Amino acid sequence: MDFGDILNAWEESEKKAKKNTQKSNGSEWRNKKTEPDSVSASGSGKKAGTEKSKEIHSEGAAKAKPAVDPMTLWLRRYGVVDKDAEEEKIAAREQQQDRNYLRAMPYEATIDLHGLTQDEAYQLLSRFITDCSRMGLQKVLIIHGKGNHSESEPVLSRMVRSFIERDYRLGESGHPDKSEGGKGATWVIIRKKGL
Repeated sequence: MDFGDILNAWEESEKKAKKNTQKSNGSEWRNKKTEPDSVSASGSGKKAGTEKSKEIHSEGAAKAKPAVDPMTLWLRRYGVVDKDAEEEKIAAREQQQDRNYLRAMPYEATIDLHGLTQDEAYQLLSRFITDCSRMGLQKVLIIHGKGNHSESEPVLSRMVRSFIERDYRLGESGHPDKSEGGKGATWVIIRKKGL
């Protein structure tokens, strides 16, 4: 049953409802005049008439079954599906699968910035990311060290973090396992061109 069938059924029920409603031809008024309501001994004629009309209405209500709207019937049977919400769930699931795939993906290129000054490391890293982006690589590893030989704080790791945050070509990043450098290295996802 599709929506067109439901609409046709609804139109049919509306036509039948119009046919079933009877137009008043005045006979009710004539009958009322010829058969007046019986007046009780206390003189409450209005109450007796009201009770009689209530009886007539209750009998009519008992005979006529309430018509169920075909649209309501269809919605009760099949329910409502929010297609936009379903598509959003599917897209989120696919995005999470892509993210997990990229995180588990092996590094396609590696650069080691040990022993370089901050300016030299910045220039070399910029050229490295440009070359990797041109080649269509997706995941690279940048080895910058933990900063054990720095005088105050790790200079290269801070520079690499700043570079990743500012470069529009780079996406998600993180530190690899200890066996691959731990906090002394950073992996980064290179975004596809046009995204």
